[in-house]
Amino acid sequence: MHVAIVGLGALARVYGARLASRASVRVTFVVRAARLDAPAAPVHITRIDGDRATDELPSPERDARVPPDADVVLVTVRVEQLDGALDRLLQTAPDVPVVVLTPMLPRDLARLTAAHGPRLRAAMPGVVAYVTPDGDCRYWLPRVAPTIIDAAPEVPASVEALARALAQAGFGGRLELGVHETNPATTLSFIPLAMGVDAAGSVDRLLADGPLVRTALDAVSEGLSLASRVGRTPAWLDLLARFAGPRVLKLGLGIVRRRSPEVLTYIDAHFGRKLHAQNLVMAREIVALAAEKGACADALGALLGRLEAAPAHAG
Repeated sequence: MHVAIVGLGALARVYGARLASRASVRVTFVVRAARLDAPAAPVHITRIDGDRATDELPSPERDARVPPDADVVLVTVRVEQLDGALDRLLQTAPDVPVVVLTPMLPRDLARLTAAHGPRLRAAMPGVVAYVTPDGDCRYWLPRVAPTIIDAAPEVPASVEALARALAQAGFGGRLELGVHETNPATTLSFIPLAMGVDAAGSVDRLLADGPLVRTALDAVSEGLSLASRVGRTPAWLDLLARFAGPRVLKLGLGIVRRRSPEVLTYIDAHFGRKLHAQNLVMAREIVALAAEKGACADALGALLGRLEAAPAHAG
């Protein structure tokens, strides 16, 4: 099968390299036309947990459009890129199913579904990844978080084939009902803490800012409450929320620092510097969603204010 992956960030590289090398899938990375002027750099990925395997695509196939023979499109862009440019790109292949790994909050889901109809379906990634300054993509593949694709509406054969290929490539890929609700609900539950890292600039700066830590944790509680009005959340998130507090947070991060310091490198690189624009878009949409659902969003609103006042971090 032929999978067109929109984007060439960390998630795109992990899914593309493993699908190509482990499931014999033809992969085309759909990128901005300007990027085609430069030679294609090899895609190299390294797993941090588990078998610590490496995979490489020496000459990744790229295109500025969805190839006409693509069987399915896999979208891996940032939230703020779920925009008109993406719509125009997807409209060049109007009959190809579109699987969106990017978290779609209710407004994004409604807009994209209206634009692209039942061929669009939500998915939830089971990968945590980042790209180092030298271009190496490093990732975790947690066993407890398989890649899931929404099983409704009726699943096209090409999406079923993608789920099988994802399983073969080691992502635990499967079809599951309600992913369009599970993904945003899960995002609402944890993203306020990531936004706190963004507002501070790093994990260490967040921990040193007592009022911001308290605001972020209160925002997590509000996010969990709002999530319950949107869809299901994993049981581990609810359990984590019961013990969330400044002391437990610092203790937990201290354990992570000793046992797996690269996790904190990922958090700083991914949320402390890279995703400021995405976090602003998501924070505004979350506050608006809370107002729409009649949910408390005092801490979420305060966290949005801190994000709006923070500079976009370099790096």
